[in-house]
Amino acid sequence: MDTQAFVDALAGVFEGEPAEGVPADPRFAEIAADVTGFSTPAELAVLQLAARLLPEGECYLEVGTFKGRSICGAMLDAPDRRFVAVENFQEFGMLAAESRAELDGAIRRHVRSGRLRLVDGDGFRVLRDGSAVSEPVGVYFYDGAHTDLAHYLALGVAEPLLADEALVLVDDASWPMVEQATLRYIERHPGWEVLEFFRAASDHDPLWANGLMVLRYRRPPGVRPARTSDVEWRLALQRWVRGPADSFAWRTLHRFPGLVPLAKRIVPSGSRTVPGS
Repeated sequence: MDTQAFVDALAGVFEGEPAEGVPADPRFAEIAADVTGFSTPAELAVLQLAARLLPEGECYLEVGTFKGRSICGAMLDAPDRRFVAVENFQEFGMLAAESRAELDGAIRRHVRSGRLRLVDGDGFRVLRDGSAVSEPVGVYFYDGAHTDLAHYLALGVAEPLLADEALVLVDDASWPMVEQATLRYIERHPGWEVLEFFRAASDHDPLWANGLMVLRYRRPPGVRPARTSDVEWRLALQRWVRGPADSFAWRTLHRFPGLVPLAKRIVPSGSRTVPGS
């Protein structure tokens, strides 16, 4: 992936400065109006630019597809490349069958390429296994579980799958927990840098939602794609402790919605609130 080409082309997809968040193409707003989701038109414009620049032999990977808004935006005028979208239909009280039907409907309405693979499963298991992607990942968008552990793993588990040069986009990056976990990982691992950080002005900002961080990864010479020890023990913790606990919590809240206010009091809201909101 030519990440510098992405940087050079970014201003051209917006009216005015990119940080102002007004895409030149009105179709992103149309997708946002039609498909349930949280990604803003500005975020869709960034994803679509990244996807459009994918070279031959590399693929686009998205973890956390929800009802399909982000993948529909990314695949607008999609090149002839492979796209993989992963969703476990667990969070936000999602009913798997109904949610999958909504996602499939959005894909039929907005995606004209047949090179999209939808994977129903836990994102970290899919990334750990690696079989869902048959080519190096040139563009990777993470919008899956939002915990400190998950965001560290979002980069660590995916790194071996990335192309030697790749663009990585992290959603909800204005939340302190997301920003801190992401920066902690890239400070400890060579080859990473922040290219852009579109900060949200407040929670659910109409321009940048809860923020979007754009990272570049360039694999250092001589480094083989492999998970490091700090990633391995965190992956075990996610697999055997945090993941099952989160799954149980979402199932319980879905069955007993009256517990939602209690859960909000237990979870530190400051970690998932844009500073200044």
